[in-house]
Amino acid sequence: MTRLAMKLEQLPIDRARLARSLRLAGVKVGEGRYRVDGGREAHWVDLYTASIPRCDCADHLWRESVCKHILAALVREGHERVIREIGGLFAELTDHRTAA
Repeated sequence: MTRLAMKLEQLPIDRARLARSLRLAGVKVGEGRYRVDGGREAHWVDLYTASIPRCDCADHLWRESVCKHILAALVREGHERVIREIGGLFAELTDHRTAA
């Protein structure tokens, strides 16, 4: 796997954004490049090129956060840390349901 342009291991993954990312559709358009649909408009994500924005959405550009579009692309890339976080989301859901 090519090295990510951002240091994701040092950035927090917001579980609410991760949950929303699972509802998005991502189409691979190149090496580490995705068109992500499912919200109000399509967004473009580039996971590997450091010289351009990694996502063109306001959440990423203004807040400099790992947005739901980047997370959707990372899910499709099979990024290990993001997949582990999905497991944590699933565990929270099943724990919540069994406690109710």
